[in-house]
Amino acid sequence: MTARSHENRPTALSLLSFLSSVRASDKYHLLFDNINQAFLIVTLPNGKIADANLNSIKLLGYTKSEICDQTLSTLIESTSLNEMVATLLVTPPGVRKSYKSMPIRMRSGEVKDFHLQCLRSNDNDQLLLIFISDVKEDRIDKDDISPLTPLESLTSLMQNPSSDSIRMSTNLCKSFLGAEEVAIYAADLKPGFGLLSTTNSDNIFPEHISATDDAVGTTLFTWKNGSMTQSVFARVARQNGYEVLLVQPLGYEASCTGMLVAVFKTGRQIYEGTKIRLSIAGRVLNSLLELGGHWHSAKVHSDEIETLEQHWHTLMETTGDGIFSVSTKGEISRANSLAGALLGYQVDEIEQMHLSDVLVASPPVVGTIQKSLEQCETYSSHSVTLIRRDGQEIHVVLRAVPIYDKDGHVAGGLIAISDNSKHKAMEAKTQHLEQRALLGDLSAIFAHEIRNPLNGITTGIQYLQMQLKSEDPLQEPIESILEEAARINRLLQDILLIVKPTELKIERTSMQKSMVALANRWRERLQRRNISIEVESVENTPLALADNIQIEQVVTNLISNAMHAMEPDGGAITITIQPSKPQSELRGEHIVINIGDTGPGMNPEVLERIFDPFYTTRQAGTGLGLAISQRIVTAHRGTIKVQSWPTVGTVFTMILPAAIQEEHT
Repeated sequence: MTARSHENRPTALSLLSFLSSVRASDKYHLLFDNINQAFLIVTLPNGKIADANLNSIKLLGYTKSEICDQTLSTLIESTSLNEMVATLLVTPPGVRKSYKSMPIRMRSGEVKDFHLQCLRSNDNDQLLLIFISDVKEDRIDKDDISPLTPLESLTSLMQNPSSDSIRMSTNLCKSFLGAEEVAIYAADLKPGFGLLSTTNSDNIFPEHISATDDAVGTTLFTWKNGSMTQSVFARVARQNGYEVLLVQPLGYEASCTGMLVAVFKTGRQIYEGTKIRLSIAGRVLNSLLELGGHWHSAKVHSDEIETLEQHWHTLMETTGDGIFSVSTKGEISRANSLAGALLGYQVDEIEQMHLSDVLVASPPVVGTIQKSLEQCETYSSHSVTLIRRDGQEIHVVLRAVPIYDKDGHVAGGLIAISDNSKHKAMEAKTQHLEQRALLGDLSAIFAHEIRNPLNGITTGIQYLQMQLKSEDPLQEPIESILEEAARINRLLQDILLIVKPTELKIERTSMQKSMVALANRWRERLQRRNISIEVESVENTPLALADNIQIEQVVTNLISNAMHAMEPDGGAITITIQPSKPQSELRGEHIVINIGDTGPGMNPEVLERIFDPFYTTRQAGTGLGLAISQRIVTAHRGTIKVQSWPTVGTVFTMILPAAIQEEHT
């Protein structure tokens, strides 16, 4: 993280996501309102106050309904509010932004300075936690937000589960509950519950608990010293000098699939809030243990079968081909909906039919398919004409593969039907790509052949200009000719960049160092235009697999665009670098680079066409800069996206592969 942040600080994203999930419950408000520091939950980018705890209401003098009608712009008396919001939008989750003296309008009308500390959620939630502290108290920098800090850390494990998550969660639960010792159990096949993790180094908790133990159930189990119970946990607590024992069942739908066990030295530590925290910790552990695959049950084998059935169904329905399975006798046992649609039947109809009744072809193919399957061979056809149920002809590609039983004998086969029109469309697409490649080659030749004589013409005109006196009236039209020639040369250069294949020199590259160096090169030029530029990075961000020169070209183009967008009023540019979890459209670990500005923003029409070649809103631009940037990022097996808010600013997000991918290959 940044230099001011604590090492390995958990992200605000985890906490905010969790609070959002339990917002409607009474348990949320009991936790929320008993935090000893005033804070607000705000939505971005509009700055609407979504919630406020009791301490913030007392501190500022508003009622809950009054403060939730406010926005940051009405509550905070600052001319730099828009810049503050824009900066928060590009701030990595988990990085705290501190504002030492921010004027806030109280309910009484008085404007008073407070310390603010802000933590932003992810781009999907767009939530913001704002901690408020009196200037005189100065408690913000001490991170005095217990028990929020251990809850934030606990929920952050759900966002980034690892092999060590269970051990870490056990220690965090101990801190969150204020317990002396904590243990976590999960159901196993004995049947009963096995010990997953404990904070006790002496191993006082048993390795296995019977499913019939008194403490096992679907509701909270409470034991206090002096109570009569046969629970093994109670015996452990009594023998080791603990006064109170709490056992929180884990699982869903009235089924106990695990337990969270906590022991306390004195009964004074136990109050209703502790039980509420226990329930909240249980919710988080349910998600965490599911992510880590720690839940087991006596029905594990049937569960596995059910999972396989679900996977089979998903595969059947998401594939682009019609598929059905047949026995050795040609009886159809299963089919997907696409097979029915291609042949003109309902799925339940096909599953009662024989292969010869469905694959009506000219010439017949069923006999050939069955013979191939009997001989343990794969059948494949280039093109077959099938007669649909309605009598229409369709041209398809057929494939059949044998299915074997556990003894290795052929038990039937899988038949796949592909609409031949798809293959023809693929051929057409391939031809189109070949034509584009040819057009690119011609464009490159064309640009090259124009640039050579253009350079000669430019040199000749410059020579003529040198022969004329400075006051000669021909100087002005000659200067215009030279400017147009330079613009044509830039356009030809951009055309060459966009039509020729992008050649990359991929290396392990520190994006932090690269972006800092790039920002320093731009800083003086930007300062003359009243524009600041800052680089922020999350600690321990891995190296990127990138061509540093090409990526700097992309960022240079984005900085230049931001500079022109903020003229003449000025503003701020913020570059952030952070690691990212794998994206849905990408594989492996990645680096995220955000380039944000406080410019006027873009409307939806511009955003829709922003990466189109030759599209520009600047009179002097070629409209190829962002198209080239997108091509460079795509060549890195990355992505580039843009978000923009009118009057607030614009954020370009670039995602690149991380160098640790090499270790996984």
